Amino acid sequence: MENWTKVVEKIRQATGLPIACLLTDASSADSLEREYSQRGWELIAYAQNHAEISLVFIESSKWDGAARAMLNLFFSQSEQKTSFPEQLSSWLRGIAAGTHGPSPAHIEQQWPWRGERVCFLLERCRVDSTFEWTAMQPLLHDFFKNDEQTSPSLLFIPLNHSYLFLIVPLSMLGNQSEKEELLEWASGLHDLITTEWMENIRILVGSPLSSSSALDKELARLLSLSQAIAIYRPKAMVAGSWLYTLERWAASLTPQDAKMLSELICSHVTIPQLNTEQLETLETLFSRQLNVSDTARQLFIHRNTLLYRLDKLTEQTGLDPRLFPDAVLLQLFLLFRQN
Repeated sequence: MENWTKVVEKIRQATGLPIACLLTDASSADSLEREYSQRGWELIAYAQNHAEISLVFIESSKWDGAARAMLNLFFSQSEQKTSFPEQLSSWLRGIAAGTHGPSPAHIEQQWPWRGERVCFLLERCRVDSTFEWTAMQPLLHDFFKNDEQTSPSLLFIPLNHSYLFLIVPLSMLGNQSEKEELLEWASGLHDLITTEWMENIRILVGSPLSSSSALDKELARLLSLSQAIAIYRPKAMVAGSWLYTLERWAASLTPQDAKMLSELICSHVTIPQLNTEQLETLETLFSRQLNVSDTARQLFIHRNTLLYRLDKLTEQTGLDPRLFPDAVLLQLFLLFRQN
């Protein structure tokens, strides 16, 4: 540990890559780690000698896999700290991989939340995309900017090639906790990434959480939503965890059960090909919980115009989409027929 400063200087001179060794004490180590994380740096080695702590950071976006492997020659695994953020990341990555292990010990004591936080799941929609999640970190910190230095910062956790998980204090969202407001934040983030990175990224957002112990359920909920959207709503690029309940249920069925149910519905219902306007009308009505006035406002049409459209749909299909049983049957028919 006493030679880390010299080792880091030699690595920097030999490679020209950004790396730093800092000496601090236990009371300042976590805040220093958060500060560097916000700037796009990653803690790769940690060691403690009595009251003094040594931290080695690298700027994540500048170090490729081969260069990172070289670091293991200088900083052995025994010298690397399994910090709470690392424990948390490992736990959440396990959930994404389908191996749900126990949460970090005493998670609520190690990470007490003074306020609510909101989770965002970013999904890479192009499997051939090669950009690294870590390269996006400075952009995301700028987007969720907080001028109060004492406020908690967002947590940035790449889960795998496909997913990035963000845990954002509600204060960074202007304490806007309504569903429509959260969707607006997700839409703004989607627009920013599309503009700045030209990447096809889907943004999913959850409801505010008051405890870190609920993170596993929230991540599982967002992942199941992602899978359902990929099957049944692939064009949806922004969604909240409270949406697409029927699609999540359909995605949970086995392929055999889904096929059997689809055949059963189609044998009892005959619906002609619907045009784009009719499909948009039904989708909006379903998303507004069959509220006709709210649907008309969302479609920017007069309520009577909407009633006329719904009457025509009833004539064509024999089902009234304003009635809950008929609406569910219509949803299921369209869901399975289109997929």
